[in-house]
Amino acid sequence: MTHTIELPFAIGEQIWWAGDGFRQEWVTCPECAGTRVIEMIQGNGERVALDCECCRSGYEPSRGVVVRTRYEFKPVPFTPQRWRCDGDEFGFSESPPDAAHYTIVYAKDLFKDRDECLKRCAEKNAEHAAEDERRFMANLSSKRRSMAFSAHYWRGQVEKLRKELAMAEARLARCKQPKVA
Repeated sequence: MTHTIELPFAIGEQIWWAGDGFRQEWVTCPECAGTRVIEMIQGNGERVALDCECCRSGYEPSRGVVVRTRYEFKPVPFTPQRWRCDGDEFGFSESPPDAAHYTIVYAKDLFKDRDECLKRCAEKNAEHAAEDERRFMANLSSKRRSMAFSAHYWRGQVEKLRKELAMAEARLARCKQPKVA
């Protein structure tokens, strides 16, 4: 018994791919507005100036700018030379059948009509922009928590060290007192 699989596109047929394009750009940090410092007002009204965590990377100082990725999917001419089936998904590649390395593009991103491909590109651009914005806001929120904890921690350390200093000065003062016989 033989089974026939119908391919959505013919090998060698000129079709359109919702090609993945993106660019990274440096923009002014939305948290510190490029100043590299933010001012946090604590619950007791005390103002604390902190290096901006949003625009710093690792142990490097704040830069005043952050990198944002902008997605620019656009229709790209595509001529399939080979195909592959993964479960119920078809994938196509422009690489010749005897190529050792190739990239697979799935049929959901391939179209016979350029206008349909343009619609899919707009969908993918919107999806990626929304995901990038969600990720950026989550990162920003995390950095804010980190800065608040940092201010709280170091304020606690200063209070602890002041108490230790007061105790050490008191002990030193007792040592300097003349001994009474």
